Amino acid sequence: MRQPTLARIALMCALILSATLMAATAAITFAQDPDPAQAPVPARVALVHAAPFATGPATVSVFLNDILVDSSFNFGDTIGYLNVAPGTYRVRIFAGSFSSLPTGETPAIDVPGVTLEANTDYTVAAIGGANGYPLELLPLVDRTPTTSLPGANQGQVRVVHVAPFAPAIADTAVDVVPDAGGPALLTNFRYRDNSPFVTLPSGVAIDLQVRLSGTTTVAIDLPPVSLSPGQRLTVFAIGDNAGGGGNQPVQPLVLPAPLQTERAQVRLVHAAPFASGDATATVTLNGAVVKNNLTFGRITPYSAVPAGAYAVEIFAGSAATGTPAFSGAIVLQPGVNYTAVAIGKATPTYPVNVLLLTDDPTPPAEARLRAVHAAPFAPTVPQNRVDIVTDSGTTVVADLDYASVTPYLDLPSGTPFNLRVVPEIAPGNSIILPTITFSSGQVVTAIAVGDLVNQTPTVLFLDDRSVTRQLFLPFIAR
Repeated sequence: MRQPTLARIALMCALILSATLMAATAAITFAQDPDPAQAPVPARVALVHAAPFATGPATVSVFLNDILVDSSFNFGDTIGYLNVAPGTYRVRIFAGSFSSLPTGETPAIDVPGVTLEANTDYTVAAIGGANGYPLELLPLVDRTPTTSLPGANQGQVRVVHVAPFAPAIADTAVDVVPDAGGPALLTNFRYRDNSPFVTLPSGVAIDLQVRLSGTTTVAIDLPPVSLSPGQRLTVFAIGDNAGGGGNQPVQPLVLPAPLQTERAQVRLVHAAPFASGDATATVTLNGAVVKNNLTFGRITPYSAVPAGAYAVEIFAGSAATGTPAFSGAIVLQPGVNYTAVAIGKATPTYPVNVLLLTDDPTPPAEARLRAVHAAPFAPTVPQNRVDIVTDSGTTVVADLDYASVTPYLDLPSGTPFNLRVVPEIAPGNSIILPTITFSSGQVVTAIAVGDLVNQTPTVLFLDDRSVTRQLFLPFIAR
């Protein structure tokens, strides 16, 4: 999950140098591969946006090969470890927000040969873009199979200087000194410098200052901080504004390096009317079957899976045999909830695809509703456009196209809603929904499904605050 700057902890560490609407949901059990020992150990990659190339959020979109990692990665954001298959990858970063790989756009950063070894952890930082320093990637190795990890009463910290606050690299130098005085722990530490992980006792307060190198000018003076047992942290100095001009203030940024990969939560929705009847589908992740009897209109519960990049295939039928109807890849970030919606009819006009929705379970003051159009009922894609209106004619959502998703809409709780889905091509053929009354704090995703040929049009309602359960994925070793 992207994390904001943890100013106090980060800089201190840097300084130490050293279900009402869930009626459509079935209790579906995921299939499990019985032989996890055969699976390779993945690499893990964490990402940091430390490139002060613009003011404001300085939003970028990150792609690993052609896979979208994040379309709204802002300055100071981090993404915790992602499990990634070992290999060599092309990393492209585009200025701006793009939901798919843009055509005709020149990436701000394009590195074709980022090699990731099995059972090795990395942090990759986007840096530069200010004071004459080029935009580039700074790859760091966090852990290899032979790395010495902290003991039971120890922690580790590493410091990385990626704050280009002066045009001359010599002028970016800083010293790290104890707040109470004494010799510097780190001297002449310059832009792009990074220390090794330093082992320190846990539970011991550390009180330090960062000073401009060779001077008594204090850049930062922070209160004491201590490491937890076994904790590993990488602390970045970021920003290009050290008191005048520049795009981003100089600040600390901390990124934990947990030994276990954090989890994402994901659920599956079968909204692909590629056949009549059950239209059974089988879903695999990285070649392992996770669901082999998913029928049209069914919704799995959320399951917790290790964050990472996954190859996804969908097969028609109850086995992963033959040519997949869909083959692609997704990235699941740590701490994020997702809904993966299978859509399409397996035709040239409507190929089977996956809409990966990022869910927001944060409870609202009243209620929130999000709409998804997954109903390919018209001969051409543009003819699928619909409006969602109340029985009094008030438009709730206008011009919703096939395969598109609305933002979450704030709605009052306790008020009955009588809604209709109205095709713009044939307003008389509306889908009339049953009366809906939202509870206080409820968050709902409504998915329009069906094609008028294989499957009857209807709307699926999903509770975005439903319970998560653990999913054993044997092909993931970490």
